[in-house]
Amino acid sequence: MKRFGTSFLSLCGAVHSFTPPIHPRHHHLTSTTTALNYISQPDPPFSVSPPSKSPLHPPKQQLPIRRSFLHQLDRFLTELQGTHDHLRKHTFLSGNFAPVSKEHVAVPVEVVEGSIPANLLGAFLRNGPNPIRGMQRKRYHWFDGHAMLHTLMFQNGEARYTNQFIPSPRFSIEKELGEEFFPTVGEYKGLLGLMKILIHPQLVKEKLDDLMTVAPPNTNILMYNNKLYCLHEANLPLECRMHPDGRLSYVGCETFGGVLDYPVSAHPVIDGDDLLFHSYSVDEKLIEEHGTMKVGRYNSATSSVENYLVPTPTKSHVSFAHSLIDTENYIIVWDCSVHFQTDALFLGGSFFRNNQDYTLKFGLIPKNATSPDEVVWIDSGEVGAIVHPLHAWEEVVEEYQDGKISSSCTTIKLWTPFSQDLELDLEKSNTFHMMEFTIDLNSKMVSQEVIDDTINSEFATMPPKPSSHSTSVRSSPSLLPLRAPPSESTIETCGRPRIKTFTSTMSIHDRYGYTAILDDGHFTGYATWDMESRCLHSTLYYQKGEIGGEPMVVRAKKQAEDTANGTEEEDVIYVGCYVYNEEENQSYFILYDGETNQQICRLKMPSRVPFGFHGQFISGEEFESHFRYHDALDNGFNAECPMKWIHFFIRDYILGKPPRQE
Repeated sequence: MKRFGTSFLSLCGAVHSFTPPIHPRHHHLTSTTTALNYISQPDPPFSVSPPSKSPLHPPKQQLPIRRSFLHQLDRFLTELQGTHDHLRKHTFLSGNFAPVSKEHVAVPVEVVEGSIPANLLGAFLRNGPNPIRGMQRKRYHWFDGHAMLHTLMFQNGEARYTNQFIPSPRFSIEKELGEEFFPTVGEYKGLLGLMKILIHPQLVKEKLDDLMTVAPPNTNILMYNNKLYCLHEANLPLECRMHPDGRLSYVGCETFGGVLDYPVSAHPVIDGDDLLFHSYSVDEKLIEEHGTMKVGRYNSATSSVENYLVPTPTKSHVSFAHSLIDTENYIIVWDCSVHFQTDALFLGGSFFRNNQDYTLKFGLIPKNATSPDEVVWIDSGEVGAIVHPLHAWEEVVEEYQDGKISSSCTTIKLWTPFSQDLELDLEKSNTFHMMEFTIDLNSKMVSQEVIDDTINSEFATMPPKPSSHSTSVRSSPSLLPLRAPPSESTIETCGRPRIKTFTSTMSIHDRYGYTAILDDGHFTGYATWDMESRCLHSTLYYQKGEIGGEPMVVRAKKQAEDTANGTEEEDVIYVGCYVYNEEENQSYFILYDGETNQQICRLKMPSRVPFGFHGQFISGEEFESHFRYHDALDNGFNAECPMKWIHFFIRDYILGKPPRQE
């Protein structure tokens, strides 16, 4: 089965064969808008945005499709799989899982309850699968759908909505062909599925040279270093340009200067100027040469990958490593009890299965590590898995005697939803309880405590960190009280005083986190967690008959009511979520006060928003930087090239010459 292990997730889920990657590229567009002015402009018509064209695949004259032998064989195998009833009865093609076909551009959104806060400037972006229903012929898995980005834009107390298929190479090619071409997870079942696995690597290369660009980027979204990335566990980050009305244009696939030889997971972490990222692989050749996982740190200030290493000590299995998390000094990854198993091809269910004989292990990687020898692995002794962690921080206890440190103990606290028997079969429900893991770096021991077992919750998220140029660090007193300074105690030993100090890297802005509440496989509300008091703080349930998704958390600015000493800004936390009303067959967006859980406003969406995966709020400041970055590229300026920067500065600011017109 080695050939199978090399080929399977190479095409559809978590790993790929590796050929020379497609390097990032930019193509010139004509937009010159550099601010969020989509609200102030006249209302655009309720319309369908034209599909964006990839620069790699320019429009061609419509001709009869000429199919290769492998293409014809793949279609024949699909017919033998008998997909008609499979698609007609598929759970994830019905109800609010069903795809939508119409794309809207900056359509006004009706506020049916409350009002939109005037200080909410930016957009909620939500990614998710959306197959082209009329083209579907292959067996389907929910992860197979083309990526669609739902963008809800806020400015001046108004909202507009844009939804668009993310213009990936996969989408553009299949749209042009008018039929499904690329492999799907759903079709890898039984003997016919095995036959498809054997032919698909060569079939895919008829259209795309790099198999790390095949999967639909339908899982998450990230704005980093002025670039907007659409993410999937099996892909290189796919970069798009967003226009002020929410439309997307394809830019290219990120390789960080050709360094990336693994894909990048859907959950990289921004750490100041750095992007912390990882991925895992089931490619036999890649595992033999390197390992099952790779972790990296890219620095935007130097435009380089500072470190890129394989942290895993074993090559005997591939663990489901969906996310990572970081503290002040460490990147934390894990080797959990859910492993890749090829027998699912004939036994059914997920290719990642729970192994009750294997315990969860944490890998602690110093952020400046350059060698796998610097990685410390610690066994938790607990069977189970982590999918989306909430937060982690360091706590240090030091003892001083005669002015010198006599002892020091560092522990890492990790809060995460934890499942003891995770099954990745979408037809089954899983139970997650909030767990606090304490990792002692001195003793190399792990202890754990269940924080709450009364609710089932997952999809953890933290409020964004305050902007670095914030004029105030004072936080809302009810939600984010100031922590006490490092504590200190004095102990007498043989007449000589010893001073013990305790410090924590958890800031005042990190006290509260949020998770989605799961009930019978549906998200029915969200929970707020207090990591200072170590408890479930509160729960919010949607109204009866409404099902939601991942809570998206916003940190915004508000004007203080007390202006005795002048106007002072404060942070306010909002929680936003799409909900689906089953009786009305209607989607709404609801914004809540993150402190009180009170509803602030309820918006009626112009069309149904299917259930999806992950999303986040991107601020107006981030969008303005994104727009300026691409406008500068249009005018021949490249911020990553010093010589072009100097040329741009002299041309436009010294000589005063007009920008180059495309």
